[in-house]
Amino acid sequence: MDFSNAIPSANGKPPGGIDAFDAVAPAPEFAPLPPGIYSARVLRGEYTTTRAGADAYRLRFEIAEGPHAGKTVIRTWTFGAKALPYTKRDLAPFGLTTSAKLLSPFPEPGREYRVRLVVALQRGDDGREFNDIKKIDIIRVDESPAAAFMLPPRPNEGGPK
Repeated sequence: MDFSNAIPSANGKPPGGIDAFDAVAPAPEFAPLPPGIYSARVLRGEYTTTRAGADAYRLRFEIAEGPHAGKTVIRTWTFGAKALPYTKRDLAPFGLTTSAKLLSPFPEPGREYRVRLVVALQRGDDGREFNDIKKIDIIRVDESPAAAFMLPPRPNEGGPK
């Protein structure tokens, strides 16, 4: 006797996990964005390390308009002696001017960065194609209404006197 359907799984919700594996279609193969200029928003910035173990900072962008809306592209900066002045120059417009800020959540809660990206297509030594962000222009920074309630207290307010 087969009891596999005797008890509905997940309270009527579609099955997930291993139960859904056989029924789902595979995702399309990864393909880099075509070269061009894109309107995007910053999804997040984070301190990370490269495959070689070097310190790095990564910004992840989501394309906001057009046929590639929703796709993401990443730009990573490193902190080697030669790269460091360029890293500092490129991250400064985002307010990322100190190591403490690089280690803090980005973007700040209630803030959204809208940018224009110039994206190129590069080919690695192994023949693999990947995107390279050549230029980032900040178009605007949007503050959500909730951000007004996240301001730090003024001096001498809310603290010991």
